Amino acid sequence: GIVNGMDVSEWDPAKDKFLAVNYDITTALEGKALNKEALQAEVGLPVDRKVPLVAFIGRLEEQKGPDVMIAAIPEILKDEDVQIVLLGTGKKKFERLLKSVEEKFPGKVRAVVRFNAPLAHQMMAGADVLAV
Repeated sequence: GIVNGMDVSEWDPAKDKFLAVNYDITTALEGKALNKEALQAEVGLPVDRKVPLVAFIGRLEEQKGPDVMIAAIPEILKDEDVQIVLLGTGKKKFERLLKSVEEKFPGKVRAVVRFNAPLAHQMMAGADVLAV
């Protein structure tokens, strides 16, 4: 692996085998929009290009900040029309909190509490905002 980095050939959206649509710098706007729609459909959110889509991918441990993300979600959603997709595994208390925030905001939040490399690729390619 690459410590604190990524393999740019594996994650290249022009060649990534996990994406609904591959894209490069010349086709990025339409490619990202199509991947966003595919991601929304994949996780069961309403498909809408106009709604900002935020993605969080990470290990559910204190040092990665899932508690901060979970606490921010109600604040973000109270004033904004936005969708949030969360992907990760780790401490059971954070896994439960992710599922509870999904239940609290149906149609706005999806929490995928498992390891899913293809979905991580789809989230990176389709999200408007990455929460790291």
